[in-house]
Amino acid sequence: MESLTLDKAMELYKILGAYIPEVEDKDIDAMEFISKVVGNIRISDRHKDYVDAVMLMSNTKWEEVKVMTSDEVLELFIDGLFINRIVSLKLFCDEIGFNYVS
Repeated sequence: MESLTLDKAMELYKILGAYIPEVEDKDIDAMEFISKVVGNIRISDRHKDYVDAVMLMSNTKWEEVKVMTSDEVLELFIDGLFINRIVSLKLFCDEIGFNYVS
């Protein structure tokens, strides 16, 4: 998996922005942060956003995702958020005033 281009990263932020918690400390534990994102998606009951984010970050088609185990999909999601530095993306979007559309 490769990091997304800026336009794709902004597309990712549009998908996940509603689930990304505020960043109070730049040195936040990335795994804890990602767990909060996953928890927020789970609570929202909008699981399509989770799958859309996985497909975007991994450049994977729906046909491939639907035959994966839930653990494989979660691994793609976590890897994608790490590779695309989700905390930095959140800070960048906040700094430039880029808002997601929920």
